Amino acid sequence: MLTLNNSEATGAEAEAVNIVQVSEAASLIPGETERPKFVVIDDWHEEGGFNYRPGVWHFGIKHGKGSDAPPTLTKQWVCSPLHIDAVTTDAREGNYGRLLRFKTTLGKWKTWAMPMEMLRGDCSDLRGELLGMGVKIDTGYGRNQLAAYLQDKEPKRRIECALQTGWAGAGHQAFVLPDTVIGPKAAAVAYQSGEHASEEYATAGTLAGWQENIAALAVGNPMLVLGLCVAFAGPVLARCGQESGGVHLFGKSSTGKSSILKAACSVWGGAGYQRSWRTTANGLEGAAALFNDSLLALDEISEADPRQVGEVVYMLGNGRGKQRAGRTGSARAVTRWLSSVLSNGENSIVTTMAAGGQLIKAGQSVRLLDVHVQRAHGAWDNLHHLADGTEFSNAIKQAATNDYGHAGRAFLEKLTRDHDGNFRDALDKIKVQLEAHITGSEGQAKRVAARFAVLALAGELATDYGVTGWEPGEAINAAAVGFAAWQSERGDSWRVNSEGGQIVEKITGFIERHGDSRFSDADSDDDHRAALVRDRAGWWRNADGGRVYLFNKDGMREALTGFDFNRALDALQQAGLISAPGAMGERAKNLRIRGRAMKLYAVRVDAIEGGA
Repeated sequence: MLTLNNSEATGAEAEAVNIVQVSEAASLIPGETERPKFVVIDDWHEEGGFNYRPGVWHFGIKHGKGSDAPPTLTKQWVCSPLHIDAVTTDAREGNYGRLLRFKTTLGKWKTWAMPMEMLRGDCSDLRGELLGMGVKIDTGYGRNQLAAYLQDKEPKRRIECALQTGWAGAGHQAFVLPDTVIGPKAAAVAYQSGEHASEEYATAGTLAGWQENIAALAVGNPMLVLGLCVAFAGPVLARCGQESGGVHLFGKSSTGKSSILKAACSVWGGAGYQRSWRTTANGLEGAAALFNDSLLALDEISEADPRQVGEVVYMLGNGRGKQRAGRTGSARAVTRWLSSVLSNGENSIVTTMAAGGQLIKAGQSVRLLDVHVQRAHGAWDNLHHLADGTEFSNAIKQAATNDYGHAGRAFLEKLTRDHDGNFRDALDKIKVQLEAHITGSEGQAKRVAARFAVLALAGELATDYGVTGWEPGEAINAAAVGFAAWQSERGDSWRVNSEGGQIVEKITGFIERHGDSRFSDADSDDDHRAALVRDRAGWWRNADGGRVYLFNKDGMREALTGFDFNRALDALQQAGLISAPGAMGERAKNLRIRGRAMKLYAVRVDAIEGGA
């Protein structure tokens, strides 16, 4: 392949992409012995009385039918200027592709890493993508020759391809966005996709405009600061070895929840960045993969199917999709991601799941944290001289439509080059500050404190990098406010652990429903009453002024259906409903009921009433 008059690549760059420079005086058209050959001409060129339009040309030779017939030299325009700059492949030498550089209809140069698999079949998908990005293709000859050109010769340059946005390569020195790669190792990586860049990571306005109209208004408003911290946390998760997860902001309508979500989205993109809960679990799986190592923003949980919310929360936190079979029946690669999630709605995650007949489990409650946003003026504390909360919310929304996409990129420019500090040590210090507000040693609260600490670290890094303009400590304070709001929704002692509270409620409900029908007095000689009990769950006995329910093993397991049995017993002990295990580690006690020895679980009703 010969490339002619390429004004975009000269010197070392030209050598890197295997470009041959040809002077104006040289003959550009290959001779008979050099054909067939593809030549890329970037500008109009006249030679031999023919004016060649810019583009990829195929120069061939057609032999005559007779032995004495002279050959005919052919030339055919294939498409507008399109260069093959490099071979792309992932770190495991799979997913091969080609890094293409082409001139659009408007005369601008763009790059795209094309997966080689798009050359299969009739290449209609490939042509569609190129046409959509501004490449012109001959409708006849070009349809067949385009695939041949793209496989004609391999360039010497090799670079790594990334199949999704986020960190790429070793050492966290390159971060991939659909339209660019940021970091000191950016030149060695390309984003490879079967589709051209989407609108999610768009930019408009300026960073200074975003700092003045969004970041500055966040000062003194911990809920808005917290939302922006969630946005910055996406790239920080991998640097700290943390899992996916985030915050669910809930409260009354028109408090400012949507404004916080839009402000968070403005860190990375515009109106097209935000996603809705109104989709399937599979749809959210694809969205999470699109926002890998970044922010996943979900608006209005009331539009979700409440029966699927629990599954979605688990999926988002686990960072991987479902295992699916390919066309041949073999297992396809599982979709994976690491995302910082910001969600909102009038109802909490707990309430939404309850509406679908689901109980939230401990693993779900620490992945997406319920935070009530109610402050002095809706979600706001400081109106910054604006008239009221509504005017403040509108100002944030308007600013998010004017200036967006720059803060995230400025953050990445510094983060990809920040390898001097120890992020995990900084995270631990913030976590210690937040844990000082925990009552007791409840494990779930510590996990939640760790998640808020990641958000605080991200916000403090953005401040240190000069992105937010905040004073040091602003993000840590917002995380502390968010953590306190989460704790207030959980209550004190054993109720801080939502799973423990659910277990106690499960036992309470079971006794309320079946206390008179499936239990009888352990000390009564009334055989007729005992005979009326069906599907016996146990007995009851009055002791120390209160009633104790003595569950048999089957009854206890039925009452605790849906929970891990041993963990549930631990929760009941923590709540003071059952005593500690004996010397042999058994929870059940050896008791005699009407002369028969059996192992039973003793649950004190007065302890339930006291705990409630």
